[in-house]
Amino acid sequence: MLACGFQHGNLRVFDVRDPYHPKEVAYFKPPAVRTKVQPGSGSWAPGVDRTVDKIAGYMRWYKRGSDLEIWTVSDGNGLQVLRFSEDFKRRNRDLVEGQGGTN
Repeated sequence: MLACGFQHGNLRVFDVRDPYHPKEVAYFKPPAVRTKVQPGSGSWAPGVDRTVDKIAGYMRWYKRGSDLEIWTVSDGNGLQVLRFSEDFKRRNRDLVEGQGGTN
């Protein structure tokens, strides 16, 4: 799997086992924080209303036991640890179990 950050499309996860036909298998869109100040926020200024949040850093994969996580940073929400749902893992067992990751 490949995780990509997009300016306003946020985080998308692709199955790239067939590089000529990548398939989007998951996505994450962090909540807009509007005028709230979050620790680690990158673009906060008084009076600024942020109606979207954008992924602001590189994604990093971690594997903890049977859990596969993506660690990322977004502009308005700071550090986020994302996990795949049990339903996703069950439906995509062959895809998830093939991931190495970092301990």
